[in-house]
Amino acid sequence: MRIVDDRELKQRHMNGHGFIYNDFGQATGWNEEENNKLHRASCSQVKRMTYVTEGKLTKHFFQSRKEAIDWLETNRKEQGYTFCTYCNP
Repeated sequence: MRIVDDRELKQRHMNGHGFIYNDFGQATGWNEEENNKLHRASCSQVKRMTYVTEGKLTKHFFQSRKEAIDWLETNRKEQGYTFCTYCNP
């Protein structure tokens, strides 16, 4: 589920349940795999995020890690993604 505003992103972080995918590098020409990260909703890095990147809605919320990985494997496998090392050792 795409996060649509800053209030929702902050609420998801404060609740601390689920996962947030930061689709930061999609089609930017950057190292997409390194920049596109899956975080736990409670991760300190999520607190620093904004819900948009370059004017685009780029944050996605998932209830479970399995749900997130299933979506990523279907929708972002080509671009690549990684797991946040702060919260997913």
